[in-house]
Amino acid sequence: MSNIENNSTATKAASGVANVRFGVYNQPAPVAGKTIREAREQFSRLWAIPTDAVAYKGKDKLDENYVIQPNDNVEFHRRAGEKG
Repeated sequence: MSNIENNSTATKAASGVANVRFGVYNQPAPVAGKTIREAREQFSRLWAIPTDAVAYKGKDKLDENYVIQPNDNVEFHRRAGEKG
């Protein structure tokens, strides 16, 4: 990893940045320290994340009270085949 990449990663961690995804949307955001519920509320206005979408970190399903950590990759998913 280069110095530039190391500095970028360190800056994101220090500023509380985590990556949030839903469908085609993907954005690094200062949501570290917030719960999944708070992040959902923040991004549901922009991306129309439904209340029944499940949050994941990798393959791990996250509880609504999970506190997002710096550099986490949080993804919201609806079950395949669901309309809404």
